[in-house]
This record gives sequence, C-alpha cells and structure tokens, in this order.
Amino acid sequence: MDKDHKKTYIYNAIALAVLTILELGVIQLPLAKMGQIVLLLTFAVTKMALVAMIFMHLRYETKVLRRILFLPIPAAIYFAWGIMYDMSYSWLQ
Repeated sequence: MDKDHKKTYIYNAIALAVLTILELGVIQLPLAKMGQIVLLLTFAVTKMALVAMIFMHLRYETKVLRRILFLPIPAAIYFAWGIMYDMSYSWLQ
C-alpha cells in the first residue's frame, strides 16, 4: 500500500478534473457526432477505472478480482458500438 494516501487521492482528483474539462472541450471540436461519442465513451471508461481503482481500493485486490469486476466493460463498449451503428439507419420507413 502507499504510505501517503492523501497524495494519491489528490492526484486522482486532479486527473478526474482534467478528464472532465476535456469532456467539455470535446463538444467544441469540429468532429462528427460519432467521433465525439467515441471520445466521450473513452473518457468515461477511463474515469470509471480511476474511481474504481483508487476510491474503491481495487488497486490493492488480486488480479483475478479486478478482471472479474472489469469484465462487463468490453460488453458495454460492444453494445454501444452496435447502437452507434444502428443510429445511421432509419427503421421507420
């Protein structure tokens, strides 16, 4: 374990704040909506991992438990990818 937990929490809070500011900046970028969605999902997954590893203390757990807890993330990304693919079609014709 880290000797100085306050330092770890402060660094994590700064990283989360920077990611939040970047998320707000993505809206201003001249990207297609699909590109913005991909960037925002990437930032969201990164923030989720930071919170889980630091504030939920998963960083100190075994590798097997961490992998079990993060297993649904690829499934959610695959599901989001499928929804983004469907958004381009108009099924009400």
